[in-house]
Amino acid sequence: MLKVICLCFLCISLAFGLMSIHALPITLATLAPKDSEAIKWVDFNVTYEAMAKAMDIDIRSFGQEVHICWIDILAYLGAKYGGNFRNYRSKDIEALVERLQNGETIETITADMKHFAFYRRAYGAVLAGFIGEYEIELQATNGDPNRMAWQPKYGLKAFFPIAEGFYYTHFNDFGVSRSYGFKRRHLGHDLMVQVGTPVIAIESGIVEIMGWNQYGGWRIGIRSFDGLRYYYYAHLRKDHPFNSTLREGMVVTAGDVIGYSGRTGYSIRENVNNIATPHLHVGMQLVFEESEKESPNQIWIDLYAISRLLSKNRATVYRNEESGEYYRKYRFAEPNYFVVSTREQRAATAEDQSVSVPIIMYHGLIKDRKLQTRYFICPSAFEEDLKYLQRNGYTTIVMQDLINFVDHGTPLPEKPIILTFDDGYYNNYHYAYPLLQKYNKRAVFSIIGKYTEEYSLEREFHAAYSHLSWNHINQMIITGHGEFQNHTFNMHTSHKGRQGAAQKHGESIEVYSGMLNDDIGKLQDRMREITGLTPTTFTYPFGFISDSSRDILKEMGFRATLSCREGVNQITRNPDDLFSLKRYLRSPERSVQEILSINN
Repeated sequence: MLKVICLCFLCISLAFGLMSIHALPITLATLAPKDSEAIKWVDFNVTYEAMAKAMDIDIRSFGQEVHICWIDILAYLGAKYGGNFRNYRSKDIEALVERLQNGETIETITADMKHFAFYRRAYGAVLAGFIGEYEIELQATNGDPNRMAWQPKYGLKAFFPIAEGFYYTHFNDFGVSRSYGFKRRHLGHDLMVQVGTPVIAIESGIVEIMGWNQYGGWRIGIRSFDGLRYYYYAHLRKDHPFNSTLREGMVVTAGDVIGYSGRTGYSIRENVNNIATPHLHVGMQLVFEESEKESPNQIWIDLYAISRLLSKNRATVYRNEESGEYYRKYRFAEPNYFVVSTREQRAATAEDQSVSVPIIMYHGLIKDRKLQTRYFICPSAFEEDLKYLQRNGYTTIVMQDLINFVDHGTPLPEKPIILTFDDGYYNNYHYAYPLLQKYNKRAVFSIIGKYTEEYSLEREFHAAYSHLSWNHINQMIITGHGEFQNHTFNMHTSHKGRQGAAQKHGESIEVYSGMLNDDIGKLQDRMREITGLTPTTFTYPFGFISDSSRDILKEMGFRATLSCREGVNQITRNPDDLFSLKRYLRSPERSVQEILSINN
């Protein structure tokens, strides 16, 4: 049963929390935490003008001798004004910047400001994920659609929650009266949009919950990687509220399409339109203590000024005509985060946890019975496998999900399973990809670089023998249904006495390591150049494994390897569990149902 959170607790929060905050004589001294205490309340009324000016200074000073942090600027103003930004004057920022550029530090300037530390923590919790380093995908250059360029940048990396090109209106409605259920106040920000408008993830994070809430209708909750910000998107569209790739526990990237606006809510029954005006409700909850997240003491932030700021950065999207889904057009990457706070707490509880993960190995799908072999099955058989997984509560995950579980304790679904396709045949795109979209499943595809390079130059493709082109791969990546891994550049055929990527008899470690780095590294470089993503997993050709290959592959940056040995994998928080993962071959004689029933 889905947890009912957020708006129902917002009501309690307003009935008790706001009454106590504004009716009682609480001062900043009361609110300011000691070093070991969590902040109990944040009144974030920083104006758009102050944020925009501070942000501009931060971005322009990046890389200079004195880099001025915008949060330091705003915390200084908060301490100076006692949190009342009605007193804001731009010359106060200019005077601070001049002092910093003349050699003073923010520590010396604020040494006598009693509440600077409070505002630094409070405003930092609100804005920590908004500005920083990132990379953005550029359009193809030199007329080659296979080549993608990534440009490193520093600046605003949080996105406006409405996609570019879609009309919206808004006003400051934080705290206004609401009456459904009982009298309460509104603790979010409403953006008036048409039904079906693509909703964008403001910040990268982990999907904590998605489903029905009687106040918010269809809604999504996403937690930032540092655990401090919980984003709440509500009143999503009836019948099709979420992007088909979304599921609880998965990582989303800032700018991703996560769902579609609507007017659901105000009903105990699911999938009911009881909101008069279509709009997107967006909320930001600060979570300094996990125990307070669903208590009457919740901290919610007025997002009106922040929305104005984020409107400077809107995600460009496109519509897949077959599925009707919207996806981001240009990919976006941030430095790797180590997930902390609530994720750390979950990781601690998951330290000794062991998760059973079956992996199914496919190769090709072909309709012609004459061409079906042990490795080529009928597309209808693959569809029956997907139907079985759907009926029996299995969730398809990919290798990055396993890595996130091991590294951060990111929860896996109750019944995880991985579907893999080896060799990168074109029929994976022609037959498997549409079925993955239809049933909202994901799969891991391990490609042979030499064949992908060759078929990227071809104009015609045949399901029986052709391989995926880079265009096919990029399309499958961008919709979220395919994760692509390394199956060597050109070591899939036995030659010169070598079996796959195995070490030859009498071959020195130095020669063997050089050979792996040359061949496998070549595909790593091509994948990074063309897709912007670097494979994390190596799939052994024919399952030939040499003991010495593990350390070499680890040095190359691989986090996991796939073998051809059969069995169910028991995954703990030990990174070595990800190497030589076992897989079951799905042949025409043995369905997924039979494989899983044997091992249950």
